[in-house]
Amino acid sequence: MPLPISGRFLPATMLIIIGLGLMIYIGFTKEVRGTQDLVVKEGTLSNYSFKKTKEGERDYGLWLKEFPERFIMTDRDEASFDTAAFKAAIQPGQRLRVEYSTRENLMENGGLRKLYGLAIPSKNITYFEGRNTVQHENTGVINWIMYALLAAGVGLYAWELIKMQREKKAYRH
Repeated sequence: MPLPISGRFLPATMLIIIGLGLMIYIGFTKEVRGTQDLVVKEGTLSNYSFKKTKEGERDYGLWLKEFPERFIMTDRDEASFDTAAFKAAIQPGQRLRVEYSTRENLMENGGLRKLYGLAIPSKNITYFEGRNTVQHENTGVINWIMYALLAAGVGLYAWELIKMQREKKAYRH
């Protein structure tokens, strides 16, 4: 028996279509889907900047000699980053380990590359790890909405199928 997609099944079908649409949107717009999209590299610190913009927002950045771009932190990492401890732990010319996305387009981002992980390997200091940053970014409200829409759509579809079977059974008797 083919599964109908109209009439009584239309609300369930719409929920599933919207959920799948959100899934596709998330898939195409996310810079990092998982830790497999991250690259871990070491570089020599050439400069850093921990200032605030005119609007009062943090503008933290690092430059490494081996990379032409500026590395910036996520808002979450900027909020918890101890700049004084960082300045005390490392000087320009020392080595840093960074984790960044292979999917970022530097031309679109104006030469900025988002940091997902930052560490000083020689001193065994890790400021934040890529897996934690990715996990935090991938558990947003839009993901929960997508899962809720898909679950509600599948559940409603199953409920309508059960109701339809009961009605057929009652009609036969």
